[in-house]
Amino acid sequence: MSALTISCQKDEVKIQKQTGSLHIDIGLFININEVSSLLKSTPLAEDLIVIIHKADGTEVMAFERASEMPDTIELETGNYYVEAYSDNNVPAEFENPYYYGVSDAFTIGSNMQQSVLVNCELANTIVTVVYSQNIISSFVDYTTTVSSALGSLIFSMNETRMGYFQTLPLEILVELTSLNPDGSSISKTLSGSIPNPLANRHYEIHVDASIDDGSANFQVLLDETEVQVELIEITDDSNIPQSGPIGYGELLITEIMYDPSALSDTDGEWFEIYNNSDHTVNLQNLVLGRDDTNRHLITDSIELSPAAYYVLIRTELATDATNSYMYGSNISLSNTGAVLSIFNEGTETDPGALIFSVNYGAENFPDNSGASICLSPDMINAADAILGTSWCTSTSMFSTGDFGTPGLVNDVCQ
Repeated sequence: MSALTISCQKDEVKIQKQTGSLHIDIGLFININEVSSLLKSTPLAEDLIVIIHKADGTEVMAFERASEMPDTIELETGNYYVEAYSDNNVPAEFENPYYYGVSDAFTIGSNMQQSVLVNCELANTIVTVVYSQNIISSFVDYTTTVSSALGSLIFSMNETRMGYFQTLPLEILVELTSLNPDGSSISKTLSGSIPNPLANRHYEIHVDASIDDGSANFQVLLDETEVQVELIEITDDSNIPQSGPIGYGELLITEIMYDPSALSDTDGEWFEIYNNSDHTVNLQNLVLGRDDTNRHLITDSIELSPAAYYVLIRTELATDATNSYMYGSNISLSNTGAVLSIFNEGTETDPGALIFSVNYGAENFPDNSGASICLSPDMINAADAILGTSWCTSTSMFSTGDFGTPGLVNDVCQ
């Protein structure tokens, strides 16, 4: 692991009453072990965009490059957090690592100097493809297409670059072409998936096939400190494996109340899901997750009809919606953003395949105290639901006096 940290000091300046000063350190961390080469196009910490927010999400100050920040920044007293990221977050691209980080919440007091560290880590999933000697010697053409709901990359026969993807389920399609003795061509297709890829991880796809015995396979190696091997089932085109009994995007997270005002967070947090499929889904034994630390197994048998909403609440006080299920204290919703997920049937320690996840602290997501954030009703699909530009702050008041539409159609985003 390599790290780059910026830290500068100057003589203190005179602080006005009811203000304090802030010093920001930006750390750029590469937490993966490269298989064969160093990361390409890694940004310098000095080039990251830095934004200072009030605790309610209001933007206070922005710097297009971290190097443009003064050594100390004068702020009014209050609660804040800082986010930093590189300006290259695209669905899929070769040699294009995207870095993102957010600080813990902190307080600026009167005549106080505060220092805060923002740890920026790789926010992409990395994919590379390695073709076996059998492939190279036996086939005249071969490509591997890796696709998410938002973008794809084609790894041709000579492609050795790293592909960087936004962290979404990935489908893999390998196409192989060989020649018969009479010069006619034979095509072979392999398919598989990485249903729940992680950010800051490197997946290496090994492709192997033989003309003589007709066998073909590939495996995906997850490059970590201790390398894990994930074997991918191979099928023909007519039987592409599904990611799980409930497919990716058949359930969506459509509204999140992570910072209520009328109630405390421990009483008033909730989020809403929507059945985006054309059939009834039973939620029993599905797993809810926040990041990799908070998990909850749904124990009730809940039949959710197509195009219906359901509210998942922390306590009975959170809302008076009757179409609700209480998950209790197992999950807490961070006010500065988190990855909120729904998984297929499993356990809290070993959930099934991913159904849907959204990082509500990512770029362009709204942030407001006392109101939920909601997915616009005209954006209810898996591709749009992960984008911050598809979400807005709720404007309709509900039972507690806060704003939101728990269990109902969301407010339209203007």
